[in-house]
Amino acid sequence: MRDYILVVDDDPDIRSLVINMLKMMGMEGRKAINGEHALKLIDEHPPKVIVLDLIMPVMDGFLTLTKLQTSQRSRHIPIILMSALSGNENHVKKLPGVIGVMPKSQFSIDDFQLLLTQAGIARQR
Repeated sequence: MRDYILVVDDDPDIRSLVINMLKMMGMEGRKAINGEHALKLIDEHPPKVIVLDLIMPVMDGFLTLTKLQTSQRSRHIPIILMSALSGNENHVKKLPGVIGVMPKSQFSIDDFQLLLTQAGIARQR
């Protein structure tokens, strides 16, 4: 099974946008609609990076982060948070496993690629 980046967001438009950006960068992306769905996919085959929304139904990003950090199988996976919450970027950057935060209102391919580079899976242009 190939390496991939897991995009976890309840908004289908956001999931598609991120998956399409990954495809343009030559990377495989897979989708999960909430944290519960993401944990099942991670258990089957862990991704190289997780792009995680914070506010979702069923299992939100905060609980998902907690579960990821308590599992030997997933605690090493770098996490990029995406959120519509504004002003909290500095607080959530300090959460275990989080390498960066992309506010949905300021999403840019350059910033996204920089975060992927920091995660060790993409090269800067």
